[in-house]
Parts: sequence; C-alpha cells; structure tokens
Amino acid sequence: MIDAHIHLDDERFDNNRGQLIAQAQEAGITQFIVPAVMYSGFEKLKKIKQQFDCIIPSYGLHPYFIKQHSLQDIDLLDNWLSANKSCAVGECGLDFFLKDLDKDIQQNYFEAQIALAKKHKLPLILHARGAVDAVFNALKQADYFQAMIHSYNGSIQQTKQLLDKGIKFSFGGTLCNPNAHKLHKLVQYIPTDAIMFETDAPDQNLYPHFKAINTPINLIKIIQNYSFIIKQNLEQTKSKSQLVTSTFFKV
Repeated sequence: MIDAHIHLDDERFDNNRGQLIAQAQEAGITQFIVPAVMYSGFEKLKKIKQQFDCIIPSYGLHPYFIKQHSLQDIDLLDNWLSANKSCAVGECGLDFFLKDLDKDIQQNYFEAQIALAKKHKLPLILHARGAVDAVFNALKQADYFQAMIHSYNGSIQQTKQLLDKGIKFSFGGTLCNPNAHKLHKLVQYIPTDAIMFETDAPDQNLYPHFKAINTPINLIKIIQNYSFIIKQNLEQTKSKSQLVTSTFFKV
C-alpha cells in the first residue's frame, strides 16, 4: 500500500519518524507520498528522503502559507524541480474556507504552479477546500488536468466534471466517520481506478480522536472502511489502490 498524501516532514514527527515508518511498513504500507508546503521546507524533505527510501517527495507552495511565500519562491521552485527528483508539484491549490487568505494572491501562486507542472511534465497534488470549482476553472484555463485532489469532498456534479477530465481523488480519515453520509455516497459513485487513500498525518486523525496526532498506520483503517462502504474485498482494494497511486505518481 502507498499513502498518497502524508506530511512526514512535519516537526511533530521529528522525535519518532523512523519508529512510525517502521510500524507502518510492518503493516504493509510500503511508500509515502510527502508533499512539501513551503520553499523553506524543501531541503528538510530532501534530507528525510535520503534517510528513508520509502519517502517519495513532492515540492510545492501551499495556499495556507501565502504570507510566508514570496514571488521569488516560484522561480526557486522551478529551479528546484529542475535539479531534484519530484513525483509531483504540490501541495498547491486554493483554500476559500479560511477567510483571511487573500483569494487573488492564492490564485496567482496556484496558476504559476500549474504552469510549472506543465513545464516539468509532472502531476499536481491539489488542495481545494471550499474551492473545487475555482480549482477546476484554473485547470481548465491552463488546459492541464494531470492532477489529484487530496482530502476530496466535492459534490456529485463537481466530481463528474473532474472525472471526465481524468482527475484523481484521494480520501482519508473522514471515511471512518460513521456520520459522513455524504462522503460515503460520494466514494460509492467514484470508480475505484480514480481513487487513492491518504492519512494527511499528522492532521485529520480518525473519528472520534480528532484532536490527537494522526499517524501513518491509520491508512490501514481508512482502506478497511472504504472496502466496507463499497462492499469490496479488502485485498482487492489494497491491490487497486497500490496500482492507481504508483501509476499516477510513477513510483
């Protein structure tokens, strides 16, 4: 199995990163897609990759941190992608849920990163909280749809438009919430060959432990819950998710 989106470079894992990776690998989670979120974290992620072969890095500028980004970071990201192996561009995208994040500034950084993904022939790892339509419009404007939306929670209508363009979707701990009825219907609608699974650790811990630190081993429970929701054999789900994720990220 592959965790399609996890922040193993987060400082909250600095004291037990190796232990948590070993625990997950013993359970059959073989690789971890780790997206950087700021230029200042690129070097740290690169060093962690050198320490753990199972980590697959991606580099991008997250919309949460527009106050920490500078316009120079776009050129620095471009140069970094030329000099370092990356499975994708991201985590990038738009967040309209947090009201103190300037939408226009977010849009500028996002559009620039779509252009870099096209230039470097890399997929995008997308953040689209409260902004699925805006994210899709930006992809349409750039005519580039090699993308995965992580922690996806759009409508059926939005999902159909995205599916028609070949966009992939990643789901995490919310699948384990028995009250997430809308999301459960959504994953029943989406074909399995368009679905990946993630923990987004250390955030988005499983129901009902929302305030605790999420850990890589929880990917097992997420996949188990998905299999239960769609009434599919667990081993089939594991095999399919591994194939979809490895093919998409070319790992």
